[in-house]
Amino acid sequence: MDNPFISHLRKPPKLKGIKKALFIQPHADDNQIGAGGMMALLADSGAEVYELTVTDDRRLEQDKEGLTTRQSEAVAAQQYLNVKNAGFLGFCDKTQEPVEKIALKIMEVIRKIKPDAVFTVDPDLSTECHSDHIKTGMAVKYAVMDAACDFYPYSEDGKARHETWTTPILAFYYTDKPNRKADISKVMDKKINSIKCHKSQVDSNLLMFVKELAKIAAKGTKFKYAEQFRALSSLQMHCFNIALEEDND
Repeated sequence: MDNPFISHLRKPPKLKGIKKALFIQPHADDNQIGAGGMMALLADSGAEVYELTVTDDRRLEQDKEGLTTRQSEAVAAQQYLNVKNAGFLGFCDKTQEPVEKIALKIMEVIRKIKPDAVFTVDPDLSTECHSDHIKTGMAVKYAVMDAACDFYPYSEDGKARHETWTTPILAFYYTDKPNRKADISKVMDKKINSIKCHKSQVDSNLLMFVKELAKIAAKGTKFKYAEQFRALSSLQMHCFNIALEEDND
């Protein structure tokens, strides 16, 4: 039998009760496709929800607001879900910038917003081959950890930084190692409608595929539709390889 402390470490953090969340996506539509249901659940519960987009799109014409096509679509999805825009970092699609540079920019946003939970793509998904997704997921991992370090980034005077933040929960969508499933049955239509805001990217096949994935994720639960996540607490983000239990929210 496990020591009670080890048993505690095996439990993934709950995704209910989050008051402030930051969803970080490689491209303008990833959050809605991978976690639009969770975004809707949190926003509907009264939580403060933010969205940060890492890469710029290839459609560079700008509207009267100075936004590109996909940026404008992202804002439309945010407004539909009652989500706040945490910004566009401006790295280009298929960016050649190193993960560490991306992580620094993300870390600044984490320290400013101070979220209870950060959501992003899983860079360790076994079938993931898109460099933007891998880099973004890795950069978020670094940024969440580094945001708590009062010596980073290094200062010339060597003084400790006061703008640090320890993120209690880091959760990955697009994952093949889920330990949390969230019931999105009541907000499935909202998820689909938020995806439809990305008009330049959406077709009927994508919407059908997303809905079927939500049905598959719900198997083994009482839910009709679900989203699945690999969720880590701040204690589970470093060093120790402890197999986490699976649970449903």
